[in-house]
Amino acid sequence: MKLIFLANIVSMIGSGMNQAGVIWFILQKTHSEASLGLLMMLQSLPALVLLPLSGVLIDRNDRRFVVMLLDALRLVIIATVAVLALQHRAQLWHVYAMYVLVAAGFWVFWPTITALIQELSPEDKFVHSNTFIMAGVQGGFLIAGALVGFIINSVGLGGVLVIDAATYVVSFACYFFVRRGKHLATAPQASTEARNFFHELREGFRYLRAHPEFVPIGLCWSLFLSAMMSQGVVTA
Repeated sequence: MKLIFLANIVSMIGSGMNQAGVIWFILQKTHSEASLGLLMMLQSLPALVLLPLSGVLIDRNDRRFVVMLLDALRLVIIATVAVLALQHRAQLWHVYAMYVLVAAGFWVFWPTITALIQELSPEDKFVHSNTFIMAGVQGGFLIAGALVGFIINSVGLGGVLVIDAATYVVSFACYFFVRRGKHLATAPQASTEARNFFHELREGFRYLRAHPEFVPIGLCWSLFLSAMMSQGVVTA
């Protein structure tokens, strides 16, 4: 759990600085809060597609591997835009595209990391472990908020994105040394893979209909995420 805590606090420092840097860049380019609203809308679009599917994807694969793969992909995406920004070639569409792709990783990452924590923790320690990890997330954002104001004027968007990319390297390394959990992913035959995927997806919706008590929890979580995503526009 200590490695996962370290991975998350470091990664969230980078993500928080990334968000502040991107908001600063867009306002410098457009002087328009509407452009920030578009950014938040684009950030939420992958959730509409991926969240209903993520549970099946997580259950069918090694969760530790999925987390590492997502870290590696987001590292490449952010590093690419960082190079463009350092060369003063970054355009708005580059930043928007980066946000969509990184958000897609985000919406798969968090269900995966929750499942991984549950997998690695004894049943009676799961709540404690989850609280410990979330404290790292919030701590990372607090540290990012304290640092980014001093850093962004010196290094600009490119430097901030380089820092964010570096935090994904640290996160990847931490998860690499996390022991494998108890979940065993089996590779189905190619002919039945798609059929099994949609069967499991339907089973998930049936379970949700049979247990409506989970719906208010989902709605509360949606409101919480909406508030988090919109605060960048409001405070700008």
